[in-house]
Amino acid sequence: MHPVLSATITVALLLSSYSNIATAGESNNLENIVVTASRTPTSIENVGSSITVITRDDILRRGNANLADILRGVPGFAVSQQGGPGTLSQVRVRGSEANQLLVLIDGIEANDIAQGSEFNLSHLLTNNIVRVEIIRGPQSALWGSDALAGVVNVITTGEAGAPGLSVQAEAGSFNTLNTGVAINYRTDRSRIALSANHLKTDGTNIARNGTEDDGYKNRTLALNARVNLTDDLDLGIQLRETDTDTDFDGVDFVTTGLPVDAPFRTNSVQRYGKVDLAFRLNDTIEQLATVARTETNNINRTDALVDDATRGSKDSLHLQTNLFLGRHTVSLIAEHEHDGYQQRGLATAFGDPNKSLSADTTSIAGEYRFTMDAFNVSASLRHDNNSEFEDANTWRLTGLLQVSDSTALFTSVGKSIKNPTFTERFGFFDTFIGNPLLRPEHSWAWELGIRQQFAGDRLSLSGSYFEAELEDEINGFVFDPATNGFTASNNTGKSQRAGTEIELSWLATHALSIDGSYTYLDATEPGVSGKVIEIRRPKHLASLQANYAFTRANLNIGIKYNGSQFDNYFPPFPPFQERVELPSYILVNATLGYQFSDSMTATLRVENAFDETYEDVFGFRGAGISAYAGLKMTF
Repeated sequence: MHPVLSATITVALLLSSYSNIATAGESNNLENIVVTASRTPTSIENVGSSITVITRDDILRRGNANLADILRGVPGFAVSQQGGPGTLSQVRVRGSEANQLLVLIDGIEANDIAQGSEFNLSHLLTNNIVRVEIIRGPQSALWGSDALAGVVNVITTGEAGAPGLSVQAEAGSFNTLNTGVAINYRTDRSRIALSANHLKTDGTNIARNGTEDDGYKNRTLALNARVNLTDDLDLGIQLRETDTDTDFDGVDFVTTGLPVDAPFRTNSVQRYGKVDLAFRLNDTIEQLATVARTETNNINRTDALVDDATRGSKDSLHLQTNLFLGRHTVSLIAEHEHDGYQQRGLATAFGDPNKSLSADTTSIAGEYRFTMDAFNVSASLRHDNNSEFEDANTWRLTGLLQVSDSTALFTSVGKSIKNPTFTERFGFFDTFIGNPLLRPEHSWAWELGIRQQFAGDRLSLSGSYFEAELEDEINGFVFDPATNGFTASNNTGKSQRAGTEIELSWLATHALSIDGSYTYLDATEPGVSGKVIEIRRPKHLASLQANYAFTRANLNIGIKYNGSQFDNYFPPFPPFQERVELPSYILVNATLGYQFSDSMTATLRVENAFDETYEDVFGFRGAGISAYAGLKMTF
C-alpha cells in the first residue's frame, strides 16, 4: 500500500475513534450553501469532493491584497509568482499545470486565452470579494476543458453586501496606495453594486542584481445587478474591467540567462460581461439562460520596433434546465463557446508572428444528484464536440456517507480533459515554436476523504488522499535542434500525481480561532531516463492562521511554509535547460484591525515580517518585508 494512503487511513481511523469520546458542544445548524460543487446550489455538508470556502470575514481578517495571497494557504495549491506586485502568479493544484484550473468571477470564465489559458491571480484584488469557493479534483464533466484539476469561483459584492456606500484607502511600503469605493443599492425587487478600485505601487527589484524597481498599477471597475422582473423571473447583469500596467525585466541572454534590469512594461486589459435569466415555472422546474463574454488584450512594450500584442476572447451561451424531484435533482445543460486568438508583432526573416485563430466547442452535459440525510451521490457526464480536436467525453461520480453526526466519509472519481492552447499549437512570436499536431491531455483521478468534528463543532478536521494519472501531458520545454528553439509535444507514458491533504479549523476560545492545512505531494512525469519530479510543485506545503478577536480589535497572524521545489534554468551556453532546486521558505504576515465605530475601521498590516529571501520561479525574487496602514468608512 502507498505510504501516504496508509497514513491517511490511519489518521481517519484515529479520528473516528476519538469522536466517540469527544466532548459534546453547541451545534451550529446554519447550512453552508455552495454554488460551484454542482450545477445547482447545494449544502457543503453534502459535497463529495474536497472543498474550501473562504469568506469575506476571512479576507478582512487576513488583509490579503489579491487572489494569489488568498490561495497560498489552500490545501493542494502551489502558488508561483514571478517577483513582486502584479507579476505573473500561477497556481498548480495537486500537481497539475496552471492552465488546468478554471477561475470563475461571478460565474464568468476568466482564464486568459491570450496567455496560455491561465489566469493571473495577481490582477484580482480583494476589495470587493465576498466569497471564494474552491473545488479540487476532476471537474471537466461540470465545467469543461479548463477545469481538469479544479475550480476557483470568486463571488463579488454583486451577490452580497450591505446597502450603502463604503470608501477605503491603504498606503505603505514601496510607495503603495490602494484605494476603493463601493456603492450597494437594494429594493424589494432589485440590487445593484458599483465598485471602483485603484492600486499603484513602485514595486520591488525582481532581478537578483541591479537596482531598478518594477512597479504596478491596477484599475478595476465593476457593476453587478439583479432584478426580479416578476415573482418567477430574474435578470442578472455583471460587467467588469481590469486595466493593469506591470513593469518587467529583460533577460541576460549572454552571461547568466537570468532577469536583468530593463524599462519594459506590459499593459493588460481584461473585460468580463454576463447577462443571465432565471425562470422558475414552479417548485419543480427551473430554466437558466446565460450569455457571457471574456475579452483580454495584452501589449508588451519593450525596445522592439513594434510592440508585441496578444488578444483573446471567449463568447459563450449556456442553457440549463433543473428538475427538483424530492430527493432527486437533475440538471440538463447545453453550451456553445467560440474562442478567438490574435497575435500581433513585427514580421522578420525568422517568421511572421501575426495570426488570427478561432475554435468552437458545442457541449451537452447532465448531472444527477440524490440526497438523503446520511447518503448523497452525484453523477455527471459531458460530451464535447470540438472544431479542432476529436469529440471528447468526460464524467464524474461523487459520494458522501454521514457515518454519524460528527463523521462523514466522501469520495470522488472522474475523467477530465484539457485541450491544447493556441500558443502551444501555433507558437508565441519568435520565442516559442508551436506544434499543431498536439493532442488533448486526459486525466483520470480519484480521492477518498473524511470530515470530522470534535467537541461539537468547535474543532473540524478533514483529510483526503488523492491520485491522478495524466496521459498525453504537454511538455512545453522541448528543444528543437532544427530551429535552435523550444516547442511543445505530448509526453509518451503517463504522469503520476498522488498525495494527501489535511485541513483544520479550531475555535479554541470564544476569541481565539486557528486554521491550518498541510499538503504532501508526489508529482512525476516521464523523462529521458525514467520518472522525474515535475517543476514548481513542492513536496510539502503548510499554513497556519491564528486569529484573536478583542472587543474592538482583531489580530491575525498567518504563517505559510513552502517546501523546496525544482525549476528549469536556461543558461546561454549550451542552449539547453538545467534542473535547479529552489530552497524552502516561510512567510509570516500579521494584520491588526481596530473598529473605532460601526462605520470606521483602521488596519495595520505587515507582510513577510522576517524579510525572508525567496524565489517561486528561478531568478525572480519575491518581495521583502513591507508594512501598510489603511482606513475604511461605511455609510
